[in-house]
Amino acid sequence: MALQEPQTRFVIDASVVIPWYLEQNLTPISMLFLQRLEHCQAPGVISAHVSQVLWSYCQEDLLSGTVGAAALRHFRRAMKHKITPTEELADRALEISMDLRLAPPLCLYFALAERQEADLVTAFQPFHEAVRGTPYAQMVTDLRTFL
Repeated sequence: MALQEPQTRFVIDASVVIPWYLEQNLTPISMLFLQRLEHCQAPGVISAHVSQVLWSYCQEDLLSGTVGAAALRHFRRAMKHKITPTEELADRALEISMDLRLAPPLCLYFALAERQEADLVTAFQPFHEAVRGTPYAQMVTDLRTFL
């Protein structure tokens, strides 16, 4: 009997991941997703988004470069088998970007959530604003609702 992959229930973005490494008001709830990574996935672009946020914290001297680099390494190890290559999602992400008027790299999260029939969990306000009043609204869950 073959082992089944755990079902993806959540697609997470950088706004869920960053509180794993930086103390924020959303850190306690964000940690629940780290503890339940078997039910999470993300598109490959998340690595760039996490790197960008860590870099900006280092530039503002809110985080040392050493700690930022360690956080990025931990993130890559934790998410190693939870990342879907961007190429698999790019065509659908472009279509969604036309509907939502968001940049295609951001719409990779929506494309993955749609494909996996999963909730896109985010605290990223532009996602919430973009889906308001659209059919995509039902796939987006605010991280704060888990509090």
